[in-house]
Amino acid sequence: MAIFDVLEFFDDTGEIMVAKMPMEGSGQFTTGSQLVVQESQIGVFFRDGQMLDLFGPGRHTLSTQNLPLLGKIIGLPFGGKSPFRANVYFVATKTFVNLGWGTSSPVVFRDADFRMITLRAFGVYSIRIADARLFLNTLVGTRGMETTFALEEFYRSVIVSRLNEKLGSIMKSILDLPVHYGQIAQETRDAVKLDFAQYGLELVDLMVQAITPPKEVQEMINRASGIAAQDVADYQAIAAADAMRDAAKNQGGNAGEGMGAGLGIALGLGMAQKVAQVAGGAPALAPAAAPAAPVERLEAGELRAKLLELKGLLDDGLIDAQEFAEQKKALLARV
Repeated sequence: MAIFDVLEFFDDTGEIMVAKMPMEGSGQFTTGSQLVVQESQIGVFFRDGQMLDLFGPGRHTLSTQNLPLLGKIIGLPFGGKSPFRANVYFVATKTFVNLGWGTSSPVVFRDADFRMITLRAFGVYSIRIADARLFLNTLVGTRGMETTFALEEFYRSVIVSRLNEKLGSIMKSILDLPVHYGQIAQETRDAVKLDFAQYGLELVDLMVQAITPPKEVQEMINRASGIAAQDVADYQAIAAADAMRDAAKNQGGNAGEGMGAGLGIALGLGMAQKVAQVAGGAPALAPAAAPAAPVERLEAGELRAKLLELKGLLDDGLIDAQEFAEQKKALLARV
């Protein structure tokens, strides 16, 4: 079996945090073997699972002088050249920047306005190994992780977990997100920094680049832009008004389509008063003191035709916007 006379490791990718030599099992060395540690590296010598010493940048001769425990372990037969089995970890001490993190799947958030919704988030972070001994004993040694990619997956899980906690404690609704964005990022960074420190890692920086709601919720917010949202019912009322507008524009189609349009209008009428409250701030109408006189009801097709005719009058300038709104309201009441 080959005996290692010189041990050194070069990282051409710049992405490896820790590398073990030999990669599998242990290697055979003799006292007098050379250990070469590059700048921004620390060499950590192990034998039988026991850490013997740490070496900084430079060339080091493995001997009982710089490895005092070595003499106790192998003795001094064969003129101090006795072979022994061990391994070396090369730990990078540079700062690893622009490491990405993100939610692999949407996380559930209990929103005060939208009830239960899912959110996605992503950003970047930078770290460095501050305590190589603690890093190897608590993370690499116990988890058996030696590659950069496996370590990054663990880091991402810690960040996302802390972000979820801070979202729930700081923010009640995604409508408040712009106000609390900085606080969420800062408190997540502080929490993750403490988590990383117990593994010998220093969190240099962490940034939350985006927290996004589902597409349908974002579209709902965009449509209701400028309207103070107090409850999800407000948004439902706005959506109902949009549906009634689209039905009025639908000029073609067969009988089945007309029936569908009529059904959509009928469902929206129950929210008509709510729409008025949200859009104009008008108070709800008080119930009539006496039963109202019966009015002539309109079919869906008749209503659509009259709404189009009314819209034409508005476009031609024969009536103003207020008159159009009053007439439209009167027509909708006859469905």
